[in-house]
Amino acid sequence: MHPFTHSEVSLNDVTMTLVTNLEDLISGAELRSGKKLWSDALDHARKNLKPHGRILYAGGHVGSAVIFLAKVEPTALIYCFEPDPINFALLTVNLEINQVRNVHAFPFAAGKTQGFIPFYKSDWDSSDHRCAMPRMDDPDVTIFHDLPYRIPIVQPPEFLKACYRSKAPRSFDLIVTDTQGADFDILEACLPMIGPHTGVIAEYSPYHLYRHGTSRQDVERLLRLFSRAEIVNSRVENVMPAPVTVDQLLSFYDEHCEQYKGYVDIWLTARQDPTHK
Repeated sequence: MHPFTHSEVSLNDVTMTLVTNLEDLISGAELRSGKKLWSDALDHARKNLKPHGRILYAGGHVGSAVIFLAKVEPTALIYCFEPDPINFALLTVNLEINQVRNVHAFPFAAGKTQGFIPFYKSDWDSSDHRCAMPRMDDPDVTIFHDLPYRIPIVQPPEFLKACYRSKAPRSFDLIVTDTQGADFDILEACLPMIGPHTGVIAEYSPYHLYRHGTSRQDVERLLRLFSRAEIVNSRVENVMPAPVTVDQLLSFYDEHCEQYKGYVDIWLTARQDPTHK
C-alpha cells in the first residue's frame, strides 16, 4: 500500500488541498513543503484565459495545475489527460476534495494514435513518468521501470468527439502539455482544433522529445505553423524568458537532444490565417 498524505498548497497564490504519495521524493515533496510555489508558465496561462474557454491539459499529474486553472477561471471547461494509474487516482481525489467541477479527467495518454503503448515510471518522481525509456547510458536509467502492461493512448480530437458527440469542443482556447517528450505528438494531433485564437504552452525538452521519437524536422514543421514563440519559463542555465525565434529553438534542440540539460516552457500563438486542417 502506498503511504498518502494531504497538505495545504499555495500555487501562484491559489490555495488548495492536495493528497500526495509520500514515496514521491521530488514533485510530491515540493507540494508538501509548505512553501508558496510559483509557476511562470501558469501565470502566463492565467493572463490568457478566456471566460467559458475550452482547455486541453495533457499530463495532469496529481492535479495542482488543473485545479489552479479551474479555480482562476471557473467558467472554463478543462479536458485533462493523465495516464499513470496512481497519479490519476490522486488527481480524481484532489478534484473532489477541492470541489472542482469544471475539469473532466481521463486516465489515458494523449497522442497521434489510438491504441496501447509502453509506460515507464520513475521510482522517486511522479512527474517524471514517460512513454519512452531513457537511454541506457543515462545515469538516471536505473530509477525507471516499465509497467507490466501497456497503457491506453487516445487522439484527443477523435476521443472527445466520440465521448461528447454534438457537445464536443470544436476548438481549444488553450492547450497545455507537460508530458516528458510526447508534447509535439499531442500538438500535432490537436492541429484540427487549433484556431487563430488558440494559445499553447508546451514543455520544450529536446532530450525527451528526441527519446520519444520527435525529430528536429518534426519540431521545425510544427513550430512554423505558429506566428510567435516565447519562452515563459526556463530550467536551463543562462536561458531567460523572452520572445524566441524558430531558429533559436532549433539550435536549442541541437544542443540539448543528446543529453538532458534542462527544459523550457514555450508559449505559441497560432497564425491569424492557419493553413492546417
